[in-house]
Amino acid sequence: MHRLVENISLAKVVFGLLLLSVPPADGRGQISSRDTLDVFFLGNSYVYYNNLADQLTELSLSLPGTVINTGHHLHGGFSLRRHLEDGHLPNVFQRHGDSDDGWDVVIVQEHSRLGVPYSDEDTGALGPPNAFFESASEIGDLILESGAEIVFYMTWAKEAFPEQIALLSEAYTEAGRRLRASVTPVGLAWDQVRRERPDIDLFHPDGSHPSPAGTYLSACVFYGQLTGLPPFGAAGTLYGIEMRTPGVVVSEVPALLVDLPEEVALYLQGVAWNIVSANPGHY
Repeated sequence: MHRLVENISLAKVVFGLLLLSVPPADGRGQISSRDTLDVFFLGNSYVYYNNLADQLTELSLSLPGTVINTGHHLHGGFSLRRHLEDGHLPNVFQRHGDSDDGWDVVIVQEHSRLGVPYSDEDTGALGPPNAFFESASEIGDLILESGAEIVFYMTWAKEAFPEQIALLSEAYTEAGRRLRASVTPVGLAWDQVRRERPDIDLFHPDGSHPSPAGTYLSACVFYGQLTGLPPFGAAGTLYGIEMRTPGVVVSEVPALLVDLPEEVALYLQGVAWNIVSANPGHY
């Protein structure tokens, strides 16, 4: 199983060598000499809005490094506890189709409110994260039994409550520490962009879900975290399968998922890499 790159400085050197040595792609994913990482998302609408999984795969294909193959099990509004009660775990962690190998990584995304009601609806104050820790531990055991590594998906603060990021970051970091798992600091990247570039709208009009640019930023953070390589130069226009609530595929025909000006794409790539470099999240 391909292990996550743990030395970011070394990864920068490796990236430079890859730029010189890796041959071009021959069609979608048909790159026999490139390394691959098989990644599975367990989550909800924060993954299927603008299809984060497909954006991550397509972004990786536009770069000369590791190709990230993705799969997912998604239900709109689900917390980790509801995934546990749904009856599909741990079977969804088994590979089907052409591959008999298991997933290298399972990415775990809790509900945006950590699976519990607000402690204060008016201020958006999050409740104690104990239920999140308990559910994450149970799911973590199932993932380890499947032979995959665990990676937590640190989500972002709601548009109306930017101060939520402090507790979200603390909770995901603690979950990673307890399970000796990596944490992908997506929420921290969102927080930086919201402060530096309010002209880039990361949110869907509902103030919770991601816009195409928000999903693109998340994909860049995941690419950097999973491969140890910077996403610099990745395509800013990506296609994939469109999905709708509660996680149903609209059509198998690829649709436009995101189309960003080059300057915006480069800025988001830079923020993603800076955040990953400063918060490697390995325990």
